[in-house]
Amino acid sequence: MMTRAWSISRRQWVFYLVGAVNWLSAVVYSQAPPTAYLRTPSANQLEWHALEYYAFIHFGPNTFTNEEWGTSQSTPDVFAPTALDTDQWAKSFADAGMAGMILTAKHHDGMALWDTNTTTYKISNGKWAKDRVSQGLNADVVQMAAASAKKYGIKFGIYLSPWDIHRDPAMSKTNLTGTIYDEPQIFGDNTPGDYNEFYAQQLTELVTMKLSDGSPIQVSELWLDGNSGSATVQTFNWTDFRNIIHEYQPGAIMWGHQGVDARWVGNEDGVTVATNWHTISRTQDEPHYSGDQLETGVRDGAYWTPAEADARLRDGWFYHANEKSKTADTLMTMYMQSVGRSVNLLLDVPPDTTGQIVEGDVDILLQFGSQRDAFLSRTILNPGLPVNASSVRGEDFALYGPANVLDGNKDTYWAVNDNETTSTLEVDLDGTYTVDAFITQEHIALGQRVGGYAIDAVVNGTYQTLATGTSLGYKRIDRLSASVETNRIRLRITQANATPLVNSFQVLGARSGSV
Repeated sequence: MMTRAWSISRRQWVFYLVGAVNWLSAVVYSQAPPTAYLRTPSANQLEWHALEYYAFIHFGPNTFTNEEWGTSQSTPDVFAPTALDTDQWAKSFADAGMAGMILTAKHHDGMALWDTNTTTYKISNGKWAKDRVSQGLNADVVQMAAASAKKYGIKFGIYLSPWDIHRDPAMSKTNLTGTIYDEPQIFGDNTPGDYNEFYAQQLTELVTMKLSDGSPIQVSELWLDGNSGSATVQTFNWTDFRNIIHEYQPGAIMWGHQGVDARWVGNEDGVTVATNWHTISRTQDEPHYSGDQLETGVRDGAYWTPAEADARLRDGWFYHANEKSKTADTLMTMYMQSVGRSVNLLLDVPPDTTGQIVEGDVDILLQFGSQRDAFLSRTILNPGLPVNASSVRGEDFALYGPANVLDGNKDTYWAVNDNETTSTLEVDLDGTYTVDAFITQEHIALGQRVGGYAIDAVVNGTYQTLATGTSLGYKRIDRLSASVETNRIRLRITQANATPLVNSFQVLGARSGSV
């Protein structure tokens, strides 16, 4: 009995000893997950970052008057597409690999493309719309475009110009004198009338619109352009506008000069500078940053307000018959200087007077899409390749190991300990490859931290630095001017304001000797 009792106690003692060792090991090696660093993106902003590339559609009376801003103030009869086909828009963009499209529901001219109750200055009062309705056809272009986007599986956004020439007393409207379109001039702080209330009503109509099948419209982005060509001073109630968007379209991004949710990149060329921070420190209600300041952003700024680069396929925003389109090569260069620098690309592709995207422009989009896909599809790092790191957070390789950068999962990442702001990751390519580009993504869900990085490759037996950069952010694409042959790649984080978190690292190229 004594022996048996001692045996049970010994087993218990061994059990407790093993438990204590495991507990001590956990205390020594485990570490809490990294905490968020300063500003972080909302769930909507994270989804928006991942869209990367989508279309702008400038379409309206300017298409038919050969204008950009609509100062002629023609009547709605001028809007007369001969073969409007919003399905053709959406299918073309989807086929070209674009994630969505944003339509000018009302540009600066003030003419509404939907059947609004706020003004007589709308296309539904024109002959084209009345003829369609008499034939039992839909004449609400916004509703039609939203339905087409849904049909072809792309996002739909709306541009609603805050500046409204039609309501601006400083802008001439002699063509409308004595007509039903001769409406009160309420744009401006000193006018009798509340333009903010008018704009809020238009915004509410759009975000609560239903499609012809009765389903609610889904808006991914509201583009509230801050441009104006008038000296009239109008103070906008951005807070109310944002509240309307959040109430009725909680998943939508509000774009403005400097927010609220996304900002202008500072130019209309579809590019940004090499350093780009996703944060700034001013709201729409504060003095505007310059274009150069918006390009760079503010490191460790007060608000997560990432940049969107808007650009034109043609010379103008609206269709003009005498203009040339950019080539696929030019678009590829633009892509590398926008999406390749962590900035979304919004490319304007205007329909012509028929109401369709010009066939030649569609061809260019498809050529660019093929060129881009061919470039990006040459990934050579696959899960399972030998990958090592200078350190791993708490030695927890499952949660924070370097292999996470190869798993294709947006929610996993490689992390080091809190007291480390530089780190190194090495990948053995398991063979010799000719490489020419790298794609690196920071885990921005917990903030933008990295301010310096370098990418090296073993060339002729020695590591050589091939690329260096500053800000990482959502995605950075580094393309070499000439390819190199290597069997080992190294990513170095050379500066960070908090422990760096790398979500993904990819190398583009091909196995040496392959056809």
